[in-house]
Amino acid sequence: MPKNKSIGKEKIFQAAIAIVQNEGIENLNARKLAQQLTCSTQPIYSEFKNMDELKSLLKIEAENTYRSCVEYYRESKKYSSYLSVGMGYIKFAKEYKGLFNYLYMQPQTSKELFFKDINENDIQQVLTNVYHLTDKQGTEYHLEMAIYTYGLACSINLGLVNINEDEVAKRLTNQFNALMSLFKTEEK
Repeated sequence: MPKNKSIGKEKIFQAAIAIVQNEGIENLNARKLAQQLTCSTQPIYSEFKNMDELKSLLKIEAENTYRSCVEYYRESKKYSSYLSVGMGYIKFAKEYKGLFNYLYMQPQTSKELFFKDINENDIQQVLTNVYHLTDKQGTEYHLEMAIYTYGLACSINLGLVNINEDEVAKRLTNQFNALMSLFKTEEK
């Protein structure tokens, strides 16, 4: 009769999330994970091929957590669809510091300025259909907003800025309106 597994894939995965949330992705390794689970590294490697496989799954979990933060605001209908994305991004940065850091505060291999959002297709549709920007304008507009939102999110994530949800919404709305005014002026 096979031995009953007390440390399965889900338990290992949850422990990995806890380490990333509390100590950062750079501190996630098999030894630290085994220590957290009070076991040897054997159960980890019997469930995951290697740590890269586990980190890939963590990245998917982080992206899904970000999506759920955006969905939280979209479902509340408190803010516009576009503002809900920014509010969700800030919520993710504030409440899931380690996962935010893993996705958005790691060195990039590319030398060019590049902000890729997992909600990019939805964002582009809103900017073109609701705000009547061309595809090119929508891309440029969102890059400008992304840079601003990223700076605010990082400041909140690092504890450099402590503002409530209403203040976040106000700042994002002010930036949105200022940029929209600029883009509409350039259009003429």
